[in-house]
Amino acid sequence: MHDQRPAFVRGPLVPRLRYLILLTLAVMLGLSQTGCIQFVANMIHAVHGDNVPAEYEGLADKKVAVITITDTSQYSNDISARMLTRYVSEILKTEVKGIKLVREDEVEQWRDTQGWEAIDYVALGRGVKADKVVSIELTDLRLREGQTMYRGHAGATITVHDVASGSREFRRTLDDYTYPVTAGLFTTETTEDKFRRVYLDMLGQRIARYFHPYDFRDGVADDAKIVHQ
Repeated sequence: MHDQRPAFVRGPLVPRLRYLILLTLAVMLGLSQTGCIQFVANMIHAVHGDNVPAEYEGLADKKVAVITITDTSQYSNDISARMLTRYVSEILKTEVKGIKLVREDEVEQWRDTQGWEAIDYVALGRGVKADKVVSIELTDLRLREGQTMYRGHAGATITVHDVASGSREFRRTLDDYTYPVTAGLFTTETTEDKFRRVYLDMLGQRIARYFHPYDFRDGVADDAKIVHQ
């Protein structure tokens, strides 16, 4: 079948570079129109469908340990660390082909034995017989803005450690993940525990996207999802 796409789409550029160039053009053109978000989504769909490719595909068919470290979990079992680990793990289990996840209690048992103060991620991987370790270092987690508004902020560094070689294969940093981006919830509308779950769930989805293809449209209206939580 004859390729009906424009010549600049069919060119020899590597797929990821072509995708970035077209995304930039879509944003530049779309911002001058009404309905620009839908316009951008349509442009991406024309090139790649709606799927944005995973940045790192090395978790497929591997045994993987996921662990989250927060400012306080270095010294004790922190609820935010446990929740984020679970949210990310659930998505990876569903979205990454052939992945086998190390159970959370196995990771905690290793930490109980080795100590909570400092973690050698490669040693952890060897201890639980994992192929890869996904570490999430969560810093400066805040759930409030002022006394009356829930709006979450945190920094996160996501790293994949290869256990066999002892090397760091992948790393990304979210300097300040904010949710909701453009709004917030008044403290009279929900509780801190409920908002913590919402915020960490959204952060978990954002982190997991590094490791599986996802629909571009899933991230367009994230703020609107908070209404339905």
